[in-house]
Amino acid sequence: MMDKGKRNFFKVWPLPECRDARQKEPAPFQAKALAKLKTWFEKRGRSGGAGILVLPTGAGKTFTAVRFLAEGPLSDGYRVLWLAHTHHLLEQAFECFRPESIGSIREPRRELRLRVVSGTPGHFPPRDIAPSDDVVIGTLQTISTAVREELAPMAAFLKAAGKKLFIVFDEAHHAPAPSYRKLLQGLQAQGTPVLGLAATPVHTDESKRGWLERLFPDEIPAQERANELIAHGYLARTHAVPLKTNVTPSFEARDYEKWLGTFKDIPEHVIDALASHAKRNAFIAQAYTDNREKFGKTIIFTDRWFQCEAIAEALKKHKVRADSVYSHVDASLPTGEQRRKRDADENARVLQRFREGELDVLINVRMLTEGTDIPDVQTVFITRQTTSTILLTQMVGRALRGPKFGGTSDAYIVSFEDDWRQQIKWAGFDLEGGEPGADKTERSKRPPLQLISIELVKRLARQMQGGTNVASVPFQAHLPVGWYNTRFYARLPDGDDVEAVDLLVLNMAEGPSPGTPHDGADRSPTRT
Repeated sequence: MMDKGKRNFFKVWPLPECRDARQKEPAPFQAKALAKLKTWFEKRGRSGGAGILVLPTGAGKTFTAVRFLAEGPLSDGYRVLWLAHTHHLLEQAFECFRPESIGSIREPRRELRLRVVSGTPGHFPPRDIAPSDDVVIGTLQTISTAVREELAPMAAFLKAAGKKLFIVFDEAHHAPAPSYRKLLQGLQAQGTPVLGLAATPVHTDESKRGWLERLFPDEIPAQERANELIAHGYLARTHAVPLKTNVTPSFEARDYEKWLGTFKDIPEHVIDALASHAKRNAFIAQAYTDNREKFGKTIIFTDRWFQCEAIAEALKKHKVRADSVYSHVDASLPTGEQRRKRDADENARVLQRFREGELDVLINVRMLTEGTDIPDVQTVFITRQTTSTILLTQMVGRALRGPKFGGTSDAYIVSFEDDWRQQIKWAGFDLEGGEPGADKTERSKRPPLQLISIELVKRLARQMQGGTNVASVPFQAHLPVGWYNTRFYARLPDGDDVEAVDLLVLNMAEGPSPGTPHDGADRSPTRT
C-alpha cells in the first residue's frame, strides 16, 4: 500500500518499455465493450459525443476504460481528465494505468505522465498540475473549483490539450449535481468528448433521467448486466446474510443530535464501544465457526486493532486458522517489541499466508478495502453497519469475482446488525444490480419524529395561560401531511470525498407546494 503521507501519485511511464510488456487479455465481455466503444469514438466521440460504459461492480470498468483510452484517444494524441468523487476511485484509476494495460498506445507517443489531484493527503494540489501532464486524475470537487476560479496551472493544462481533451466521468450518476453539471457542460461546449462510467443503467433513474440524457446524449454505447456476468461465471452469485447481534448501542440523545447533519459515519466513541464488546465479538467469531464449510475463505472487516485480536483469538480456540493485519498507527500497543511486530513486513507475511491457503480467515482494520487482489475470497464479514456507501462498496467488492476471474461461484456478504434505537439511514448494496444504494431492510413503523424539550412545552403552557395568541395561522397549517426525501451531495469532513445524503424534510398542509426541484436534488415524497 502507498504511504499517504508522501506524494507517490505521479508517474511517468516509458511507452517503448510498456509496448514490450505482455498485455493483459480482456475478458470476452470486456473485448465486446471495447469494440463498441471504439465504434462510438470513431463515429461520435471525436466530434464531442458523450456516452456511458455500464459494467457492474467487480467486472473491471476501470480496466476497460483505461484499455479503451490506450487504444483510442491516447493513441490519437488526446490528453485525459479523469473525474471521480472519492480518493479511492482516483487511486484505483491511477493503479490501472500500468504497462500491461497501456502498451497498446501507438507511436509516436514516447511517454505517459499521470498525476492524481485532490485535497487528500498524498495527492497533488491543483497548483501542481503541469501542461506536460497527459492524464490528470482528480476529484470532481477539486477540478470544479480549479476551473471555476481559473487557476493558472489548470488553465495551462486545458490550453495544452486544446481540441484534444477527453474526459472520463467515473460514477456517472453524480453528473446531474449542479456544480458537476456546470463543469461538464462548460467543457462539452468546447467539443470535448466524455465517457461516463456506471455500475447500472443510470438512465432508468427517473429523478435524473432528464439531466443524464442532456449530458450523455449518446446514452449507453456499451453495457453488460450483473445477472448475465453471474450466469457466465465472471461474477459470483452473491447472498446477503444479515445477522442480528441483539446488542443495543449506547448512543445518547445529546450525541445523536450533535451527530445529525454532520454527514459523518457514526461517532468514534460509539464505534469504540461496539469494537470492545466482548460478547458481540464472540458472536461474530461463532458465526464463522458454525458455518466454516459454507463461508470458506473469509475476510472480516473490523474497526479497531483490539477487535482484530479478540476475534482472532476466539476463532483460534475453535481450531480456525485465523490471523489479522493492521497498521501500527491503528494500535496503541504497550511495548516496542509488539509495535515492531505489527509492521508492513509482518502484515505482508500474514497476507501471503492467506493468499496461499494457510489461513481460512483474515481480520483487518479496513486495510483490505482497496488495492489488495485476493480473488478467491468467498465471504466478507462486515462487523457493523455504516452510513458510508463508499466504505460499504469497497468491502463488498472483495468477494464479487466469479470463477472465470479466479473467484468463486457463490459469495456471502455477512452483515452484523445491532438494535439501534435511533432512526439512522444505513448504506445498502444492491447485490443483483452491483451498486451501492439505500438500505432495503425493514424500518421502524415509528415516524421520524424528534423529542421536544420539556422547557418548550412549559413555555407554550405559560403563553396559553397568559392569553398570548399562539396560533397566528389556521390550525391545520401546523399539521404535517408527509415528508419529502431530499437527496444532495455533501463533502465529507477531513477529505475530498463526496457522499450522497438523504434527509427527510417536513411537508406542511399550508404553504407553497413543492414543485419540480430546480437545483438537481432528488425529492421523493414519503408519506408517514
